[in-house]
Amino acid sequence: MIADCGKEVMFMMAQIGSAVRKGLYGLLKVLQYWPWGITLLVISVAYKLNELDHQFNVGGMNYWKWAVNIGAVLLVSFWTFFLGRRAKALSIAVLDLALSILLFSDLIYFRYFKDFISVPVLLQAGQVGELQASIWSLIQPEDWLLFADIPIAFALVGWVFWRHAKARRAVSSKVRITGRKSLSLWRKFIPATLAFVVGWALIYYPVDEQKNGWARGLFVGNWWNIPIYNVTGLLGFHGYDAYRYAKEHWFGDSLSGEQIQEAKSWFTDRQQLQKQMETEPMYGEYKGKNVLVVQAEAFQQFVIGQSIGGEEITPNLNELIGQSVYFPNFYHQTAQGRTSDADFATSCSMHPLPTGSVFIRFAGNEFDCAPSILKSVGYDATVHHAYDGSFWNRNNMYHNMNYDQFYTIKDYTIDEPVGWSLGDPSFFRQTIEQLKDRGKSPFYAMSITLSSHHPFKLPYNDQELKIGDLQGTILGDYVQAAHYVDSAVGELVADLKEEGLWDNTILMFYGDHDNSVYDWSLYEKLFGKPVSDIDKDRLVRKVPFFIHLPNDEHAGVVDKAVGQMDTTPTIMHLLGIPTDNRYLMGVSMLSAAPKDVVFRNGGFTDGKVYFVPSGDGIVSNGTCYDVSEVGAETKTDSSACAAGAESAKKDLSVSDRVIEHNLIPTFKEDDR
Repeated sequence: MIADCGKEVMFMMAQIGSAVRKGLYGLLKVLQYWPWGITLLVISVAYKLNELDHQFNVGGMNYWKWAVNIGAVLLVSFWTFFLGRRAKALSIAVLDLALSILLFSDLIYFRYFKDFISVPVLLQAGQVGELQASIWSLIQPEDWLLFADIPIAFALVGWVFWRHAKARRAVSSKVRITGRKSLSLWRKFIPATLAFVVGWALIYYPVDEQKNGWARGLFVGNWWNIPIYNVTGLLGFHGYDAYRYAKEHWFGDSLSGEQIQEAKSWFTDRQQLQKQMETEPMYGEYKGKNVLVVQAEAFQQFVIGQSIGGEEITPNLNELIGQSVYFPNFYHQTAQGRTSDADFATSCSMHPLPTGSVFIRFAGNEFDCAPSILKSVGYDATVHHAYDGSFWNRNNMYHNMNYDQFYTIKDYTIDEPVGWSLGDPSFFRQTIEQLKDRGKSPFYAMSITLSSHHPFKLPYNDQELKIGDLQGTILGDYVQAAHYVDSAVGELVADLKEEGLWDNTILMFYGDHDNSVYDWSLYEKLFGKPVSDIDKDRLVRKVPFFIHLPNDEHAGVVDKAVGQMDTTPTIMHLLGIPTDNRYLMGVSMLSAAPKDVVFRNGGFTDGKVYFVPSGDGIVSNGTCYDVSEVGAETKTDSSACAAGAESAKKDLSVSDRVIEHNLIPTFKEDDR
């Protein structure tokens, strides 16, 4: 009996052992054919995307974004299943390197622009060499961890090649070869198809769910890339951006008559608002006066009136502002095009595009810009910038804007080299000489400075301020650069007076965009107090703007909220040029006509409320501030900003439609 039981136990154990061996053998077979390369690629890239999401800090990682990111990696790698072992291993390693370079580039680009690289930006890649100093200053040591797995990936490639060389043997049977090829094809086709279907599903269903939910209308308006990223993830954003570019430039449908008429009606309403200036004070009061506009690189409003180490940062500008019409609530309205966006918004009174630069993407389109408007009433129009004329495609854009002459670095003597090019004091001095040599009056001249360009490194002899705790920081360098520009403006005023131009010239000065310094602890050191959330947003957007009129006339402060797009209508107000049949989005800053200042991300302010949109683009999730009392700004219910936020989206949509489809010639044809 005991012996029989023993036999049964041994038999059962043998069966269990056999089952275990078969299971382990099956598991080993599964593991042998498991796509380890793609699995490791998905894990590696997903981890990097998660780390980047933490650094972007614009919405957080949710299950939608995780799914789309993993789906995107599967879609960019499924084709490797069709390759042999060596080609597959090498392709996956190269993919890992390429994706790591893309993510690294996105991170550095985001630190400067607070946006993501897009196809139009890649078309501007020829300018990267000019930005090397700025790029290197934005890289942090830990960023290189994005490439930590690359040596391992290529080491595994080497191991696969070594194993293949070692295991290679001749196969003599033709039948066996055919059978193996057939089996190999199915082993490739099935997992490749599965990876593609799973990848597609992981992208389609989360995106579709959000498109029909909180992100409804997001992919129609395209007013801001951040909410799109929060739907698609980073790789998904790049895929959508490529699709968007192809649709716009290669496969796009033409606008319907209704869409064109809707845009035309928007401008008809705006022209009625603009026309109000023709019956208001100062209209035409300075007809025939020269106009000199200074666009100062990265010059922000917070340095105005600010002191450090017991010295004023901008003593010359402070004095000049006291003799001018000053707008303390003036905002830049730029996007990815930065300096070129500021130039476009100021000169042509339209919004920049959400991706890329109008100067590069649509330089051949028709716009109503300040040079052509002023030339129509007898002005000589010139633009002055001591840099390469091809940068930002200026040669072509300025030709289209109808400037009489563009003075580039070829027209300047680099006798005071600073930063990117010529120091601002010499730049202003030589610009005035160019205007005198032309001998034409009245003139309209746009001068674009460079000395305060990121990363703001001045020669030691030009660093005049004692900046204390900010010494050695990027904000400290910025403050020194702002002081240097201020000194240059002081010399500019002296030169204008010496040349007999001061009393016959309208001088306008404004900053083009923010300085890309977002370490708030540095600002708190400068101000000696905490920086609130609304102050952070306004600090980034506010740039100085003033108009000095002959004989210091009309000097004072205008608290109205205004922006760069209002500049050309303001010039027209002063010179008495009517806005009839001009397609401009701005309104004169000197007019009482009400108008919101709209930002490219869908935010806005009217001087009473200030709206900061959320990363998801939903108006009710944004933050609305009551800013009617200076120093007593408070959060208020988002409903107070709802109408303005929807109007801002409309403004941006109309502007994009007009630019992308070159509608101004169509409008003017209808006007005839």
